[in-house]
Amino acid sequence: MLLTQAAFDTKLKEIEKLKVKLQEIRNEKAASLRQSDGDGRHDNFGFEQAEIQERAVINQIHELWKELEDAEIVGNDKDEKENIVHVGSKVVLSMAFAEDDIETLEVTLQDFSDLSGNTVTLNSPIGKFIFGKKIGFSGKCKLNNENWVTIKIQDIK
Repeated sequence: MLLTQAAFDTKLKEIEKLKVKLQEIRNEKAASLRQSDGDGRHDNFGFEQAEIQERAVINQIHELWKELEDAEIVGNDKDEKENIVHVGSKVVLSMAFAEDDIETLEVTLQDFSDLSGNTVTLNSPIGKFIFGKKIGFSGKCKLNNENWVTIKIQDIK
C-alpha cells in the first residue's frame, strides 16, 4: 500500500482512537458482568454485545496494523519543473475504454478516498498507474472489474 507520511500518521492516530474505544468496551463488558446474576456470561445481552464490539474493534486494529506494516511511504511534493503526478495533483486524463469510447476527465490524486469531486485514490489501479508519471505518459491499465482502459496523461495542474 502506498501512503504519504500524513496518511501513515492518520492511520496511527486512528489506531490510538480504536485502542481507547476498545478499553471503553472492555469496561462496559466488565460492568455487565458485575451487574448480572449467576456466572454473568449466559443470557447476558449487554455482555454478548460488548464481546461482539470488542472483536470488531480488535479486527479493525489488526487490519490497520497490517496496512501500516505493508505500507510504502511516498512523497507528495509536487515538482513543478518535472511536472510529475503526485498526491494532490489535478490530472487531466484521456481514457479509452474502446476505440470509439474515449473520455477526458480531470481528477485529483488523493491518498484517501474523498467523496467530493472527481478523485482517484493513490492505491486504486488508476492511481498507482499515474503516480510519478509525466505529461504524455500513456499505457493500458487493468481496472478492478478486470476491464482494461488506455490512459494518457494530458495535463497536470
